[in-house]
Amino acid sequence: MDRLTAIVLLLQRGKWTAASLARHFEVSRRTILRDIEALCEMGIPVVAEPGPGGGYSLPADYAQAPLPLSLQEALLLRLALSSLLQLRSVPFKEARASLWAKITALLPSREEIEPGLEQMLSSPSSARAGGAEFPVPFFSDLLQALAAGQWVRVTYRSERRQSEQTLLPQRLSANAGLWYCHAYSLEHGCVRLYRVDRLLRLEALTGPPCAEQPEIRDRREDPTFPEVCIRLTERGVLRLEHYSLLAARLQREADGSGWLRLPWNPDDYDWLARQLLSLGPEARVLTPTALRERLQTIARQIATQYEKDVNEGEEW
Repeated sequence: MDRLTAIVLLLQRGKWTAASLARHFEVSRRTILRDIEALCEMGIPVVAEPGPGGGYSLPADYAQAPLPLSLQEALLLRLALSSLLQLRSVPFKEARASLWAKITALLPSREEIEPGLEQMLSSPSSARAGGAEFPVPFFSDLLQALAAGQWVRVTYRSERRQSEQTLLPQRLSANAGLWYCHAYSLEHGCVRLYRVDRLLRLEALTGPPCAEQPEIRDRREDPTFPEVCIRLTERGVLRLEHYSLLAARLQREADGSGWLRLPWNPDDYDWLARQLLSLGPEARVLTPTALRERLQTIARQIATQYEKDVNEGEEW
């Protein structure tokens, strides 16, 4: 019954094919067809349109009043539900789909709500809070810019320097208690990842900063970049699962070990090297040589630091 209710609520929002409903609820197409038949027998006016572009829907006047939620309130609901993606047990999958369908049906259909929710979170994401709090004073402004497809001018403090950048936000994600924004950078010509708490200033622009719409591409997905090949032990695989950016590309072996093979921007080797060092001997970079050398340099710097402390008998 929960799935039948969820199907009705989804059909209130627009047209769905049997195949798309089956994927959404993670059941077979035959099961969805039986559900549609059951709804018709219950008197629900399901409209079926055959052929290309067809599907199932409900009459426009068959609807419930939406909840008066703001974009921030809708985001909180979306974030709470997305955290259930961490639960991989099969019984939760259908319940999650059913719950989100019910929530979505009750959300406002205003244009500033829906685009924001669709782009808000990459999946899966984790919002575990850490020990420290990192203020995000420009979060609401960034959220509004994302929903409106609006360019912003920001002052950003990275680990190396402070810079002025012109960004077009693409989506937000939460990981380990921190907020991140995936945004197209006009200065760099690609999508980059920004920590929201490191924004020192944000100004919404009244129009696009360039005459032509730039090609939005992720800097890490360029096939011309050198391929990174990393061998992982079984323990390394288990630990890497917590790095959502890398875990999505993980290839597992039958014995529990695994591989990472993906193109990677050489400008980002420093970041990748520091993530891999946290895995210790559980990860071994096979290629490229430049990344192996970067790992070696950082490891030597750490070793030299501690050798000096030990030789001088210094304690902290």
